Amino acid sequence: MICMFAAFLFFTNKVNAQIDNSSLVNDFTNVNNDRGLYFRMYNFNYMRNYEYFNRIADGLTYFGNILQPEITFVQSPNLSMSAGVNLRKDFGSNGFRVNQPILRLDYHRNNFRLINGALLSNVAHRLPEPIYNYDRIITDNIEYGTQFLYADAKNQLDVWINWENMIYKISPVQEKISGGVHFQKSILKKGNLTVTLPVDLLVFHQGGQIDTPDRSLTSILNASFGLVLKYQLPKSTIHSENYLITYKDFSFNKQNPYIQGQGLYLNLGVKTKIADFVASYWQGSGFQSTHGAPLFSSVSTQINNTGFKEDNRSLLFLRIISEFPISENFSISTRLEPYIDLNNPAFEFSNSLFLTYRENFQLSKK
Repeated sequence: MICMFAAFLFFTNKVNAQIDNSSLVNDFTNVNNDRGLYFRMYNFNYMRNYEYFNRIADGLTYFGNILQPEITFVQSPNLSMSAGVNLRKDFGSNGFRVNQPILRLDYHRNNFRLINGALLSNVAHRLPEPIYNYDRIITDNIEYGTQFLYADAKNQLDVWINWENMIYKISPVQEKISGGVHFQKSILKKGNLTVTLPVDLLVFHQGGQIDTPDRSLTSILNASFGLVLKYQLPKSTIHSENYLITYKDFSFNKQNPYIQGQGLYLNLGVKTKIADFVASYWQGSGFQSTHGAPLFSSVSTQINNTGFKEDNRSLLFLRIISEFPISENFSISTRLEPYIDLNNPAFEFSNSLFLTYRENFQLSKK
């Protein structure tokens, strides 16, 4: 099954998605890689509040922090091995919400990089929000599996398999696997104008052959095809990220309300020293996703209306995103994201505060 899943990803063959989340990424690629022993600290603090009262997505709040200390042995400039722990503490709760070990092997040479274990994950995949909810940096901060990355002057590639739920004989639950591809190619760079074509795929499979429940297998594909434009002005940047996004249920026994669907996601923004002002429009029809933001779906996950359907969704967002790099290792991000549901006129919003700290300490040289 693993081979079939990997083959599917292989044969389906730096621009951010509509929201720039690069300041939140847990990545130590560009730190000192001299041979030796290092202590690496990642601390992500979050307050993400949804003032939602609709029938599709829940109104809820995430408030807490994630701490990830690691010990990394750099065997050579191309190879490192890490061990650590990922701790998530939600304020107002007892103990830790998540407490799991971190193990990673990281090999890179020239433009290639291979990671096995804890992946460079969640927002680092740079998928559009209808396919991949950036709340996953809170709710699913760690992904375990195998990842291949490539980057040069015109191309970027991220291919990964995330083993979400392992099962053992005899299991009362099904296994869950997801995997994706993010590929982007720069096709034009002339003067102040840059044009890029991104292609994204996300596959989700739920099933197994050693589980006891008599449940159908689930196989879902989301894909997006985009056009990204950036124009640099003396004191600001005009950017536009536009995606055609599709959904397809490949399960043998269809359980979802829709077998296939699609959506058009258009974004236009101006990034200044003060903030990034982005207007976004979503027009979806029968669209579903396994990992996307629930507001874009035609099928409700709201606690009091689970399973409610709305064939066509039409949403208009205004996002105000500010980044404050306090120091080389510490940054603050604030976000205000009001939206209007054009089919069911109502004004709702979400607001966020993120504090991110990363530092790499060299303990010894060899």
